[in-house]
Amino acid sequence: MLASSIVLPVAVFCSIALDMLLTAQRASAMRHIEESARAATLEIDAEIRRAQSVLRVLANSHSLASGDMQRFHQEAGAANAGHGGWIILYDRSGQQLVNTRLPYDARLPLRPDPEVVAQQLDSGTGVVSGMKWGLDLKRVFVTVELPITTAAGDRRVISQAFTPSYFARSFHARTIPASWKVSVIDSTGVIIAERGQEDDPARVRIAPDVLARVQAAPDGTLRHASAQGTEVYSYFVRSALSGWAVVVSAPVAEINAAVLRGMSVAIAGFVIAIGSALALGIHTGRRLVRFVSGASRAARALGGSLPVSGLRHSSIREMEALNDAIRDADARLRAEMVSRASVEAERNELLVRERAAREHAERQNAAKDEFLAMLGHELRNPLSAITSAVALLDMGSQAGAPPQAGQRVREVLRRQTAHLTSLVDDLLEVNRALMGKLALSKRQIDLADAARGCVETLQAGGRLEQHRIELHAEPAPVLGDATRLAQVIDNILDNALKYSPAGSSIAIRVTQEDGMAQLTVRDQGVGIPAQLLPHVFKVFVQGEQTLQRAQGGLGIGLTLVQRLVEMHGGTIGIASAGSGQGTCVTVRLPVADAAGPAHMAAATGPLTATS
Repeated sequence: MLASSIVLPVAVFCSIALDMLLTAQRASAMRHIEESARAATLEIDAEIRRAQSVLRVLANSHSLASGDMQRFHQEAGAANAGHGGWIILYDRSGQQLVNTRLPYDARLPLRPDPEVVAQQLDSGTGVVSGMKWGLDLKRVFVTVELPITTAAGDRRVISQAFTPSYFARSFHARTIPASWKVSVIDSTGVIIAERGQEDDPARVRIAPDVLARVQAAPDGTLRHASAQGTEVYSYFVRSALSGWAVVVSAPVAEINAAVLRGMSVAIAGFVIAIGSALALGIHTGRRLVRFVSGASRAARALGGSLPVSGLRHSSIREMEALNDAIRDADARLRAEMVSRASVEAERNELLVRERAAREHAERQNAAKDEFLAMLGHELRNPLSAITSAVALLDMGSQAGAPPQAGQRVREVLRRQTAHLTSLVDDLLEVNRALMGKLALSKRQIDLADAARGCVETLQAGGRLEQHRIELHAEPAPVLGDATRLAQVIDNILDNALKYSPAGSSIAIRVTQEDGMAQLTVRDQGVGIPAQLLPHVFKVFVQGEQTLQRAQGGLGIGLTLVQRLVEMHGGTIGIASAGSGQGTCVTVRLPVADAAGPAHMAAATGPLTATS
C-alpha cells in the first residue's frame, strides 16, 4: 500500500513532466526556426536601410547639384554597397545618367520600365523591387530606389542595385543548422536568394499554396513538402519595408528526432523513479511527503513579494522538474504583477500629461482672447478717429467750413490709415518670419552705420525730443540685409522710447567682442517683471495689459526681431533687474570675414536730443 501510494504520485508527476518536456522541446525547436527567420529578416531590412541611407546622402551631393556627373560617378562608386552592388541614376524618361557598374564614359541604356520612374517621382515614394532580368546585364538583380530632388531642383530616381548572391552572404554568419534551408522570396513568390547560394539563381517560384499562405499574413508557421519532396516545418516573416519574405525550413524528421531524444531520457528517468520507489518504499515515501509538503507551501506562496522557497531538492528528475515549473510559474506571476503596476503607473502619468495639456490649451485660449481684445482696442482707436473725420468732412461740405479744417481732417485720415496699415503689416511680417518665407539680401554693412542711421531717422522725425540718446559706435562689419537690420534696430529703439519716461537716457553701444559684432541698447524705463522675462520673444506677449492701455502695440515686435537676428546667424538677449529697473537688449552678429571700408572709423561720444 505504501509503495502504491508512492508510485502513483510519482507516475502522475512524471507524466506531467514528460508532457511539459515534449511540448517545451517541440516549442523550442519551432522558436529556433522563428527566431532564425526573424533575425534573417532584420538582416535583410538592415541592408535595405543602409542602401536607402547611402542613396539619401548621395542625393545631397554637391557634384550632383552642380551637374558634375563624372565626379558624382566617382562618389557613387566609393559609396557603393560593395561586391554584388552598383548605383544607377535615372532621369524621368528612364534614361540612365550614371551607372557605377560601367565606366563613366560608357553608353548607358534606357530603362525598360520608365513608367516606374515616373510613378515614383509623382508619388514621392521609393520602391524595393522584386527579382528582375537585366537585358544588358544578362542576369537577374533587385533594386532599392528613391525619388530625389537635387539642390538645383532636378527630379531624379537613384537606385542601389544588387545581385541576389549579395543577400545570400547575409546568412553565412547566422548560427542555423546546416540541414535547414533559408530562402528570400519577393512579393510574387520568386526566390531571390538561398543560403549557401554562390551564383545568382534561376527565376524559380515557390509552390502556389505556400505563396498563398505567405501573402495572407505578415508571419506564420506551416508544414508542407519541399521542392525535393521532404516534409518540412517552415516559418516565414514578410518584411513591411520591402514586401519580401524570409522562409526558414527545417525537416520534420529532424524536429521529431530531437523530441524523441528528450522522450527517451524522460522515460528512462520514469523507470528508474518507479524502480527506486518500489525498492525503497518507506524511505522514499517519507521523502515524498516532505517534498510534496514543500511544493504545496511553495504553490500557496506563488506570486508573493518574495521568490518561493522551501522547495526540497530531489534526485528524481521529474520531481525536480516540478520544482522548476513552480519557480517558473512564480516568476511569471510576479512579473505579471510588476507589469500591471507599471501599466498603472503609466496610466497615472498619462492622466497627469492630459491635465497638463488641458491646462496648456486653456492658457492658449486665454492668450487668444487677450490678443483679440488687444487687436480690437488697437483697431478701435484709428477706426473711431476715421469715423469722426468722415463725419466732419460730411458736415464741412454742408456748412461751408474753411479749407483749413478739411485739411486737418484729411491729415487725421492719412495718419490713422497709416497706423492701420502698420498694424496689418506687422501681423503679416511676423507670419512670414515664423513660416520661414522672409528672404534676405545680404551684403557687407557696418552695424555702427546702421545704428547711427536709425538714430538719425528717429531724431529727424522728432521721436527723440523727450529723451537723451548716448551713442558709442565702433566699426563692426557684418554680412546682412541692411533693411532687415534697420528693422531690428528700429524695433528695439521703439520699445526703449515707448517704455522709458521723458527725460531719461537711452545708451546705444556698438562694439566687437570675440569675433562677434555686438549692439547693446540700455534704457532707464519700466523694466520687465521676472515672471515675464522668459516669454518676451513669444508672439503677442506684453506686460500686464487692460483695454485702457498706456502703450499700443500687439506684442509681436520682439518675435520678429528674434527671427530676423537668427536668420542672420546671430543671437538676441534681454536682461532686466525687474519692474522699474530698466532693460538691456543685446544683439550679437557674426563679424564679416573681409575687412570693412577705410572710412569705418570709431564714432564715439554722446549724441543727445532733449526737449
